[in-house]
Amino acid sequence: MASSSVGSSVPNNNDHHDLLMLDRFHRWMAFHDRSYPNDDEKLHRFEVYRHNIEYIERTNRDGGLGYQLGENDFTDLTSEEFAARYIGGLTADDSKVITSLAGDVSEGYVADGGEDDIDPAKLQIAPPSSVNWLLAGAVTPAKSQGRCGSCWIFAAVATVESMHQIATGELVDLSEQQVLDCDDDLDQYGCKGGQEKDALLWIKKKFGIVTEVTYPYKARSLHIIPECRYNFAKNARRVGRMSTVMEVYPAGSEAALTTAVARQPVAVGIEANANMQFYNNTSGIYTGPCGTKLNHAVVVVGYGRDNVNGVDYWIVKNSWGSDWGQDGFFLMRKGADGPNGLCGIVRESGVYPIAWKTS
Repeated sequence: MASSSVGSSVPNNNDHHDLLMLDRFHRWMAFHDRSYPNDDEKLHRFEVYRHNIEYIERTNRDGGLGYQLGENDFTDLTSEEFAARYIGGLTADDSKVITSLAGDVSEGYVADGGEDDIDPAKLQIAPPSSVNWLLAGAVTPAKSQGRCGSCWIFAAVATVESMHQIATGELVDLSEQQVLDCDDDLDQYGCKGGQEKDALLWIKKKFGIVTEVTYPYKARSLHIIPECRYNFAKNARRVGRMSTVMEVYPAGSEAALTTAVARQPVAVGIEANANMQFYNNTSGIYTGPCGTKLNHAVVVVGYGRDNVNGVDYWIVKNSWGSDWGQDGFFLMRKGADGPNGLCGIVRESGVYPIAWKTS
């Protein structure tokens, strides 16, 4: 790391810039409670941090994105490291098989084929111009999946939390770790990825899941334990009993997703990439760039319109912690990039649970 030139008490401009950047890095480390095992690793992370800060500031000066970037918990990671750790938890979907078995129905169809399935046509409503389930108190704060490809579980559990709140008025933080440890159905791979729909079907089969307090998140799969810890909490309260799991129909329709989100939050797949790494709380509406290769699960918790710019947007809950984006949420442009939507948000059918009715 550069210091004052030998024989001079006044640093040159480059040295002064390095010292300012180093001080900024130390303040960032303190804020994020970051430490490194040795000086070599710290030096490497400083260089990564400096490179990222320069990229953030250069991109914001250019102003070509339409939204702002900023430093966050991921600023000491390269784009390759970020992608490897936080993207890729959504595996290939088999919903096309279910589609062929279910046949054509209006707006949504049952994904599990159980005897207690309901007629999706009865769920039809005229969607309002804007919906925000977060402001309505039906969405828990954003959580962090950590270095585990469990986005599919976080998205599924978030829809169960919202379903329960909308049905009962009670917002409960539920356990992602229970699903991560105990869902071994349909070849799910824990931290290596899975499908939101399959997580929901497992929760349905178990008549709900326990709370986060009962079974806290560890950001790792505990499948090495012969029996998941759910067996030690059978008497614990379970929340989120559902009658069925629905898929948005048809895929490729933002209108269909709008109708579903007007009813309750919906888990969807998107293509996440390094462009999202530094989206921060001063950002506007995310407009890409991104493709449609689905690799990350998120939850659409509302939609609206920026009347100043005339841009429609989705309100999306992510699982990269509250330090990312707008307290862990972000706005994605709605009605963009053809039939798949921005980042492929409607390329595959979104999923959501329907609450069990006792009467």
